[in-house]
Amino acid sequence: MGKQIKRAMTFLGRLRRNQAGNTLAMVAAAVIPLAGLIGGGVDMSRAYMVRARMQQACDAAALAGRRAMTASSMTDANKAEAKKFFDFNFPQQTFGAAKFDPVIQSKPGETTTVQVSAETTIPTTIMRIFGVQTLSLAVNCDSRFDIGNTDVMLVLDTTGSMADSISNGSGGSVVKLAALQQAVKDFYDTLGPGSDSSGRIRYGFMPYSSTVNVGYQLPTEDLIGGTSGDTWNYQTRRAIYETSSQPVICYRRYGLNNCYATSTDANAATTSSTLSPSSCTSYSNNNGNGNPLNSGSAPSTVVTTTYSYDSFNGSTSSPSGSNNRKCVRKESAVTKTYSRTNSGNSDTKFYSWEYGQYPVDLTGVIAGNSVANPSYNASSPNDVNSTAVASTMKWSGCIEERSTDSNISATTSTASIPSTAFDLQIDTAATDTETRWRPHLPQVEFKRNGRWMNDNIDNTKALKAESDTYRAGSGGWNACPSQARKLTSYASRTAIPTGQSSSYDSYVDGLVAVGGTYHTIGMMWGARFLSPTGIFADENASAPNGFNISRHIVFMTDGTMSAYNNVYGAWGYQSLDQRDGPSGASNSDLTAIHNRRMEMMCNAIKSRGITIWVIGFSNSNVMSTELQNCASSANHWSMNYSAAQLKTTFQNIAKNIGGLRLSN
Repeated sequence: MGKQIKRAMTFLGRLRRNQAGNTLAMVAAAVIPLAGLIGGGVDMSRAYMVRARMQQACDAAALAGRRAMTASSMTDANKAEAKKFFDFNFPQQTFGAAKFDPVIQSKPGETTTVQVSAETTIPTTIMRIFGVQTLSLAVNCDSRFDIGNTDVMLVLDTTGSMADSISNGSGGSVVKLAALQQAVKDFYDTLGPGSDSSGRIRYGFMPYSSTVNVGYQLPTEDLIGGTSGDTWNYQTRRAIYETSSQPVICYRRYGLNNCYATSTDANAATTSSTLSPSSCTSYSNNNGNGNPLNSGSAPSTVVTTTYSYDSFNGSTSSPSGSNNRKCVRKESAVTKTYSRTNSGNSDTKFYSWEYGQYPVDLTGVIAGNSVANPSYNASSPNDVNSTAVASTMKWSGCIEERSTDSNISATTSTASIPSTAFDLQIDTAATDTETRWRPHLPQVEFKRNGRWMNDNIDNTKALKAESDTYRAGSGGWNACPSQARKLTSYASRTAIPTGQSSSYDSYVDGLVAVGGTYHTIGMMWGARFLSPTGIFADENASAPNGFNISRHIVFMTDGTMSAYNNVYGAWGYQSLDQRDGPSGASNSDLTAIHNRRMEMMCNAIKSRGITIWVIGFSNSNVMSTELQNCASSANHWSMNYSAAQLKTTFQNIAKNIGGLRLSN
């Protein structure tokens, strides 16, 4: 028994000391954890790859959705476009992923930002032996236009032809102005408000026709009339007043030249002349030559002498009796003097009008007051067409341009602007009469024939309706467009910004179609409102965040340049003032000159790093060579024949101005 126990102990000792087979046991013990580790790596690597593909699909969807947006928030169509891109980049059940629908929406609180998110699961392979059947995956992304600092001036043709209709692009028609208004709203929706830490966007408006309405946006010192007593010479009319003296009475005895103070003195005078009753009657009537007698002619001094019978041999009754009697007549002389100033005396009255270039006091006009119209007189209140002239006037805000060089021709070099052409200079300060702007006042303007510029009757178109936009009156060529608006940030299309009286939408909806087509005036003032070194330098030179500012002019017109020598506009009344062309220049001459001026202006604008976009909008091609050359490049102009095309063009310009990017 003892030996058996001893042998058993010996065996156990050898077994305890023997290390053969230990590795196998260790490997066997590690197999399960190692399988979990390797399987987890495989499944996680696969999950990472699937999530990367989902993120790519998310980014593509967000970019596509934002690019498709034309309103201030996503529409169902925008969401469908975004989902199409998501599905293309990540088809359903890719890598066995469970079916899911990405969530596509406008980001809460930032409706112009597109937000996309997606969640799904993928099945595991090896990890399922450990009870992990699926892995959850989630992605999200945002997309927005990164505009930086951007200033956009919308220079818009609002001439009378914008009241015409054009194709809507869907078989119907729409008024061109209404189509423009919607396109401008879509432009905002595409580009967005852009007022956050990443940048700032401002929109300005410059409606134009034969002039622009910018006066109330300018410092008063930049305008003639901003200083008390300022005057400007207008083609107008002024009243001539007649003042009559009290009659000077004189009694004359036939046969004598003497003037006697009284009838008694005249009768007492001694003379050898005798007279019959009939001769006395003739003598009392200026010897038969007429009554009264005038000396001089108005408006120079005129003396009117009236003759009347006084007495025959001392008797004031009808001459009678025998011959050889004394005859006395009474002379009443009234002196009439003429002046352009109403003395206010009871003996002063309106006489007539004279027409010419005369000074008008502008102090009250620039102040925005309703003032007396100096071309009105209650005694003669109408023009030659019997149209009533307004007794008072209030400035609308439209301007006459400052002095220019009338020698600019259709062939003048466009390389630079002449130093005396202040109207084409963007940044030159207003310091004197030559460089200050003048109020556009059709209320005082008259042609030499006595036709008032605000007269709605055009004698050359007598059969036309009063609403005819081609008449020369206030509702046609002689027109003042809607007031321009300086660069302003808008939180939305319906919000009213600080310093403005209306929202983006309200302003755009208030545009009116009236007047003739002078591209030059619209472009030069669009540049002035945009320039960082001109009259609005304090507002335009820099942005609050200190970053650079991208500047753009979006110029839209529905017609070619049309200059007229018989239109009262930004350069006065050409046929009389001759500021923007030589004497006798025809309409075609003036149009060619203004096309040249337009080229000068466009070159000057582009040299300042400002991008110019040119949009034609008409039933026929209005994209002249001058307009094409005005654009920054061939890619910056387009011709549009329908409202649908116009909308797309404005949206595409907005997309090019803004930089589409992922925000996270």
